Amino acid sequence: MARQNMSAYVALAFILALTGCAAQPALSDSDAAALAQLDAVAGPTSGVDADAITDTECWLPSEHMLEEGVDSDTMWRVLCRVHYKTPTSERYQDTTCIGDFAAEPMLDHCYRWTHYDFAQVFEDHPGVGAS
Repeated sequence: MARQNMSAYVALAFILALTGCAAQPALSDSDAAALAQLDAVAGPTSGVDADAITDTECWLPSEHMLEEGVDSDTMWRVLCRVHYKTPTSERYQDTTCIGDFAAEPMLDHCYRWTHYDFAQVFEDHPGVGAS
């Protein structure tokens, strides 16, 4: 009986850990504003038909500030993953987006992303829902 209870506790702890990992982090006002703009911009400028887009997730802008060679402490670069449906499957297109917390709008377009060797990929950092 004790062994069954221990197994149940281990299973419950595992489920709670997974649930905690899936929770979206608390967003700052600037990140929330940037993600709202990314939701509106990333999909349509990635080349994906806007009517087919089901979801967009991006890296958190405040965690991806530009540093090297940029004379700005408000610019960021993130990868976004635009999820969409085709008649036969669910797909995604990655985009790279560069924005500036101090600008209005923060960004006006993103670029279709193609992975190449040694480049960062979306899975390198956790994604946050943009919508």
